[in-house]
Amino acid sequence: MTVLEFWPDYGPGPVWTEEGVPVDLGRLGVHPDLVAEVAAWNSAYSEDKVPLDSVGDTAWLREGKRLLGEIRSALGAAYRVVVTEPWWGEEPT
Repeated sequence: MTVLEFWPDYGPGPVWTEEGVPVDLGRLGVHPDLVAEVAAWNSAYSEDKVPLDSVGDTAWLREGKRLLGEIRSALGAAYRVVVTEPWWGEEPT
């Protein structure tokens, strides 16, 4: 099983290898519509979206949780997509 990390950022992302390399979801067989949706969501990233020094953008975070679930479903059992922050609705790994 390949472990990937879900983390939005400026530019590439929000899915990364353990080595910190951005993942091209399209090359992993994710449907182009979902790839475009994830890219559009990630492009809206800014530090005020996540609850670092504030509550963050709850609508943007909710959409991220939904997309995380969609990505996991699309990638299937060959991939484990982990999070490292609690605001994605689960314990970080």
